[in-house]
Amino acid sequence: MRIITMLLGLLALTACAQENTNPAPEAEAAFAAYVAAINAGDTQAVAEMYDENPGFHWVERGGVQYTSGAQAAASLDSLFTDGGSAEMTVDNVQVAPLGQGGALVSAHFDLTMLDQAGDAQFAFDGWMTVGMVRRADGWKIAGGQTGPGVEAE
Repeated sequence: MRIITMLLGLLALTACAQENTNPAPEAEAAFAAYVAAINAGDTQAVAEMYDENPGFHWVERGGVQYTSGAQAAASLDSLFTDGGSAEMTVDNVQVAPLGQGGALVSAHFDLTMLDQAGDAQFAFDGWMTVGMVRRADGWKIAGGQTGPGVEAE
């Protein structure tokens, strides 16, 4: 009986330990994979990062620009139509855990779009904040926003 009680106690402690796991490292790694997919021009991988939840929204220029992950992905995909590429760097990444299944990730970014020859077509910097949720198939972006960065000051 004592062994069974100890095993049950150990099981309870293990369950509590799993409940208190900080999701921030996983969310930050998923965000890094999102940036890597943009840099690789892998718009399919980027699209797969957007959550299919009907509440998805992306805010730019002071308003909701996309109301689905598919719209956000199509917009990004349109930037790559001429065979160009992207160079996106992020810094000052900050992650706020939102319970076990979510996190808010903010980062400053610099984005340069290049043509096929590797020449810069346009560039800008800004701040991006994404709400990330853990789903059965991995971390997804439930919504996000971009705002002006250093160049706008």
